Amino acid sequence: MTAQTGQPRRKIDANVLRDLMERLLMAAGCDGENARGAADGYLEADLRGHTIQGLDHMYSTLGRIQKREVNGKSKPRIVRETEATALIDGDTGEGHFVGCQAVEIGIRKARAAGSCMVGLINTDDIFMLGYYAHKFADAGLVSLIFTNSFPVRVHPAGGIDPVLGTNPIGIGVPTAEGFPLIWDSATSTSAIGHIRIASYRGDPIPAGVAVDADGRPTRDAVAALKGALTPLAGAKGYGLGLCAAILSGLLISADLGSVLRDAFARGDGTKRRGHSFIAIDPRAFGDAARFRAAASAHLKQIKSSRKTPGVRDILVPGERALALRERSLKEGVLILESVWQNTGKLAAGLGVAMPA
Repeated sequence: MTAQTGQPRRKIDANVLRDLMERLLMAAGCDGENARGAADGYLEADLRGHTIQGLDHMYSTLGRIQKREVNGKSKPRIVRETEATALIDGDTGEGHFVGCQAVEIGIRKARAAGSCMVGLINTDDIFMLGYYAHKFADAGLVSLIFTNSFPVRVHPAGGIDPVLGTNPIGIGVPTAEGFPLIWDSATSTSAIGHIRIASYRGDPIPAGVAVDADGRPTRDAVAALKGALTPLAGAKGYGLGLCAAILSGLLISADLGSVLRDAFARGDGTKRRGHSFIAIDPRAFGDAARFRAAASAHLKQIKSSRKTPGVRDILVPGERALALRERSLKEGVLILESVWQNTGKLAAGLGVAMPA
């Protein structure tokens, strides 16, 4: 979905943007360590063009930190572990900061045991899963990442009511070419952030991505926010989203559905959310360098296959985002003008000066 098409944008230096993010987080109540970890994650989203989970989404985290629903001074800890597993209590911390702690533990355990699974509970949304998949890939590990997003936004196949989150799945594969294969996708037809941005200006949303509160297909973003998103590819996306919820929820003793909704209504929903990280060391199955070379060769074979008329390049998952990341670091990060203006209002409320 391209809800941003045609909207005015401005270009911000990456270091300036990161500094603003960190100052906003500290003004809301984060200590330096938590603020730096959170700012890194939000910046990565904007660098890669995934703007719905960059600066635009900070408002939600800042508000929860101010209300102390999210602990801006969290100290994550392992509460249960085996050689190849760990369950981490995130101390109700900000998702990027705590998520990166989970990745570090996952890397260490996967290298020691060949593979591992890390469950993460009592933490906020971890947002862009490709961020963590890339970290695993940089460490030479294959990864699968699941999260149970909230609030529920997606109706089941054959249903009307939203009963599932957008429940994205992330997969990372290291290669020999300097950039990994990174798959990061919601299990809904559209991420909710695209609908939110479309609602700012009253832009229509594509057909087929949402229904209104009565279950009728809609292209109105506001009606979609009051209704439900459709599952990706119908029953297939519904099944994927359900499995992602169970793997990142019930399996690691986190809550789902109405139980999680009721927890949020009580004000302690963040404590009951779950996320899971699976890491696999290719060395457990053979030569790691050979695996990376074979992965690169297979991707080249795909990219060199015949193209549809008018298509310049066949891209592999993550390729476009990583190319944009490099360009953004050199030329500046594109931020929607509407998002920048909304951020200015947030900054004023927190007593934070906006960049000139």
